[in-house]
Amino acid sequence: MSDPSVYAPEAIDAYDLVSSMLSPGAGLVAWVSAHRPLAGQVVLDLGAGTGVSSFALADAGAQVVAVDASRPSLDLLESRCRDRKIDVVEADFRDIQLNSTFDIITLSRNTFFLAQSHDEKIALLRVIERHLKPEGAAFLDCTDPAEFLRAGGDATSVTYPLGRDRMVTITQTADRASQAIMSIFLVQSASTLTAFHEMATWATLPEIRLMARMAGLEVTGVNGSYAGEDYDARSREMLVVLERK
Repeated sequence: MSDPSVYAPEAIDAYDLVSSMLSPGAGLVAWVSAHRPLAGQVVLDLGAGTGVSSFALADAGAQVVAVDASRPSLDLLESRCRDRKIDVVEADFRDIQLNSTFDIITLSRNTFFLAQSHDEKIALLRVIERHLKPEGAAFLDCTDPAEFLRAGGDATSVTYPLGRDRMVTITQTADRASQAIMSIFLVQSASTLTAFHEMATWATLPEIRLMARMAGLEVTGVNGSYAGEDYDARSREMLVVLERK
């Protein structure tokens, strides 16, 4: 889920480590598999980044087309692809036009929120509608918006270990009025310090339902966890299933 203006080549390794921690591919596969079989299916992975989600989908038996606008991210993905069935496309997922339709379309961890405005989100949903087979399904893997507001708008920071010799500090600020989230990632080791940031804009479930209808889609399922729990006020995830009308 990378943005070429944010993830410069020197930051890609750090981004990959953080993405692997925050976007567990196994969770995405478990959730998608509960709704659709993956083996033998053709999957469009939008905002694939360095391939965390694409690798997990391919390992589950899918043939994957991984789309991202960041060439350095895709270079790292291709270097680790081995014999997995993954094709890569360098393009902005918000306006991509491919000559194919897909059984499944995935947008992993908050990729949908990288479309900043409502208009951009609707345009992205129209991309999904154009590329989805009539009986296909799309999966939006999102953090529940309430999670961004628990600090009342104040900046929050949390530090996680990254293996044995590195750690990442994530500082996040959310603005209720604009629904904007600024995330700053600081990856540290004994000898290096790498920083990158990400801007996103969340959408609530009622907003997603409305925007989906405008794009010719409908929400057919919502889960509150990768394990398939119901979505409710206690959920930390907002996992949305879309199908064509």
